[in-house]
Amino acid sequence: MGITRFAQNDLARLSYELSPADHPDVDPALIPAVALLHATLADRASLGPLRDTLLDQVTLVQPDARGHGGSAALTDRSFTVTDMANDLYTVLEAAGLLGNDSPPVHLIGHGQGAIAALELARRRPDLLASLILIEPDAPSLLDGELDPQLVLAREEARMAGRQAADAAYKGLTDAALAGYLDRRWGADWRTRLSKPRLAAVRRHAGALAASLDALDRYHLLPDELRAIAVPTLVIVAAESPAAERAIARRLADTMPAAALRAVTSLPGGAPFTGNGEVAIALVVDWLNEHA
Repeated sequence: MGITRFAQNDLARLSYELSPADHPDVDPALIPAVALLHATLADRASLGPLRDTLLDQVTLVQPDARGHGGSAALTDRSFTVTDMANDLYTVLEAAGLLGNDSPPVHLIGHGQGAIAALELARRRPDLLASLILIEPDAPSLLDGELDPQLVLAREEARMAGRQAADAAYKGLTDAALAGYLDRRWGADWRTRLSKPRLAAVRRHAGALAASLDALDRYHLLPDELRAIAVPTLVIVAAESPAAERAIARRLADTMPAAALRAVTSLPGGAPFTGNGEVAIALVVDWLNEHA
């Protein structure tokens, strides 16, 4: 098992798990370093099947995003995607993965985690070996879209996020969760989650106000996307909502070193279980290719 540690970014206490690769005869500089970044309302445990697959192959760091897991709570909406990227940088630095002798880091982000990874790649591409962006979640990445169906999908996602954020800000937990998750996971998500995962989702509901507001206000111009030359794999599911599928295509079509892969399903709350296990093979193949 990895070691749970804490890093400090200004007043925010950030929890993360560090799992050093157990290869004593191999130069540490030759062992890939990978950060796994969970989605909104999840925590590092939600990526367990992927973690278990990679554990013996790489040095692995898994942060809990602010307001999730063991990290500090989010108490208002004064939070941005830049803050998410800064939190990630702080954890990577605290984990000893940004030293002069450290190899570049592979970032694997799901949902909100994908957007944090994208922003760090925009600001510090020199630190990174590659990106894997899974169901990236930021409706503003579809701004400028002219296709009426995609405009409708973007606005539905944006409105659902804003209503969920407002409900969370008012302490209306059930309304906030329904507003955000019914669109993303289907209205029956409560019956499909295990009791521990459902309890974790409810614990993290308070983070929706600040996190969704930050994702709503995030903007990257096409020229900024074209300037991100880090090798990138974008993964989306056929069952993902229309907005997330469109965002994935937009990133793959715009970023110069990006490829798009589709799987059947990324089950809500446990994306690498069931049919989502197919995505694990895509991740492993990508890391082997870009090690």
